[in-house]
Amino acid sequence: MTITIVHPNIENLQQFSDSFDIEKLLQSEGVLPWLLANGWNYDDASCLIANIIDESTSLDEVWDSEEFDFNALSDESKEKLNQIMREKLSSQI
Repeated sequence: MTITIVHPNIENLQQFSDSFDIEKLLQSEGVLPWLLANGWNYDDASCLIANIIDESTSLDEVWDSEEFDFNALSDESKEKLNQIMREKLSSQI
């Protein structure tokens, strides 16, 4: 299975344009734009996932979170999250 992660941009977030200000979201250093650009719906679960990732200091801390059961996600979603977190971490260096 090959999963391609796309960088958040206006085109990738256009489907959510009624929900928030895309320009403001793109300036965010959080994970939410990455999740939305890569197929997550704009809902409470994706916002919670983004908050957990943004507040965590390690990948283990994310996966061990008591706030959200990451193990309940599909294998594809878990792989997407892994790639997004790696991409996000590498862009912060």
